[in-house]
Amino acid sequence: MEIPNQTRQLRSLDQMLSLADAGDYLPDLLSRIEANNVELRQFAQDFSTTAKGKITLTIDVKVDPFGHAEMVIEDKIIGPKPPKRKAVAWMTGDGGITTHNPAQSRMEIRDTTDGRREFRTAAE
Repeated sequence: MEIPNQTRQLRSLDQMLSLADAGDYLPDLLSRIEANNVELRQFAQDFSTTAKGKITLTIDVKVDPFGHAEMVIEDKIIGPKPPKRKAVAWMTGDGGITTHNPAQSRMEIRDTTDGRREFRTAAE
């Protein structure tokens, strides 16, 4: 039995969020969260690693002496960060960068055949 003259109260966060932008905010927020979830899943699969994201929801509430409440809602949805790119190189004595280790001697490989190739079986 419902008590007369008692107004229904919004008791859940989604009910409060559904007030914003004449009801358009909550479906938009949920859609963007779902898109971020898809991005996280794809990232985890593409890079074979754990994907991290973050959802921040801020509600500023202002109430006047007459009980009029105003809520300003701000959200931030952050997707996964791409992995850092890595490279390996060595420093030379004069501060340059090279792809081979200058402390290691390099072996020069050259072809000493006449250019003809012959195929042999394992029995030969």
